[in-house]
Amino acid sequence: MQFASRTIASAVRCSARLPAARSFSQTSAARGIFAEHINSTRGTTKEMSPADLNAKLVENPAGGTGGLHLLDVREPYEWNEEKIPQATYTGRGMLEATLETRFPNVNDQYVLYCASGARSALAANALTEMGYKNVYSLRGGISGWKNEGFVTTQNFRNVGGFR
Repeated sequence: MQFASRTIASAVRCSARLPAARSFSQTSAARGIFAEHINSTRGTTKEMSPADLNAKLVENPAGGTGGLHLLDVREPYEWNEEKIPQATYTGRGMLEATLETRFPNVNDQYVLYCASGARSALAANALTEMGYKNVYSLRGGISGWKNEGFVTTQNFRNVGGFR
């Protein structure tokens, strides 16, 4: 009996040292060479503020006839957690290889987002280099979107086999 209570007390002490749980959609800040790479692309990559994106979505819904496409380049488990309304999941891994098939018009407007804006800046830079003309990265990603008070929706569509 004494062993069991000592084990429980040890477990309680150990659990106090565990980091606080965080949402999957939060990303650590980029550091070092990766941060330098992201910053170098930001000089040539256009960014759109969450407020500007919201105004565009109200005026011309994504996927409608106006040629606006809101693309989520996060991982499947992040998409499965939540998304910006009207977004389409593309993921980052095979974006360049599959985008032309799904979105062939290089003159449409594309706004890409991830958790913090880092991956979407890299993706936007790649699409611009491929010849897409109106590509933007959402400044601050979905975190910036939420910080400015805009809503996200829970996504019930599972992608990538994750549950």
